[in-house]
Amino acid sequence: MTERAMLISGASGFLGGALYHKAVHLWRVTALCHSKSMPGMLPVDLTDAAKVRTIVRAVKPRVILHLAANANLDSCEKEPQQAHAVNVAATATLLQAADDIGARLVFVSTDMVFDGHQGNYHELDPVAPLSVYGDTKVAAEKRVLAAKGPHVVARAALIYGRPRLGGSSFSEWIEKRLQARQPVTLYNDQFRTPVWVENLADQLLELACNDYCGILHCAGSERIDRLGFGRILCQKAGYDAHLLIPSSMHDHITPAPRPADVSLNVELARQILHTPLLSVEEGISQMTAKA
Repeated sequence: MTERAMLISGASGFLGGALYHKAVHLWRVTALCHSKSMPGMLPVDLTDAAKVRTIVRAVKPRVILHLAANANLDSCEKEPQQAHAVNVAATATLLQAADDIGARLVFVSTDMVFDGHQGNYHELDPVAPLSVYGDTKVAAEKRVLAAKGPHVVARAALIYGRPRLGGSSFSEWIEKRLQARQPVTLYNDQFRTPVWVENLADQLLELACNDYCGILHCAGSERIDRLGFGRILCQKAGYDAHLLIPSSMHDHITPAPRPADVSLNVELARQILHTPLLSVEEGISQMTAKA
């Protein structure tokens, strides 16, 4: 195992781009991506187990930050075998490779492991996913938690912000419509604990050096619906809030069912991490200040 060596999967994605930008100043980073067009990154199909194991053995990272996933709920619902290959089998491969060299794996999971009937979920609350995506993340979590190494499952909430490299976020979609003076329909009855992508990246990088093992909820500090989020975004960024149209999640049918309230309790993260867990107002304020 090489000191200060880090392997990041999914480095060209939305969260990966933010994390990679920060990590390269602190670690000797090997960044894996699915695209061949990202300079400085290694294009790898994570379902190619032999190649993944070869890379891990060559790099000998101290920490593997596993961000790569098929996080499109509807895509996973339509193609469950592909979702399992990417979200479960690839995680198992990286996990075994990490255990082979004594590396720490930080696995990024999701609030979608819960059914949304309760809200304010703690780390040890029973999981009950509604979707194939949630099922695959639960299956991957179980493998990580059962492994012998010093690993952690970081359950991320709904992530917002402006992409550095690739990927997209729901807040970017909102902003693009508002900038074009187009109406934006947002749910007023679906609750999350949104986290600014840069704040989440800081939390994960701290976890990389932390000795905490098990599950940790990595989110913002505030339970809010999407309409409320949109109103704060308008206030902080100077958009016209009259373009926001309230809507119920129950009025929209999607291939994958969505839970109503998967807000995460972050009290344990406050105890474990020095990184502040930002409210929506704090996160959006910092996001817009960087523009």
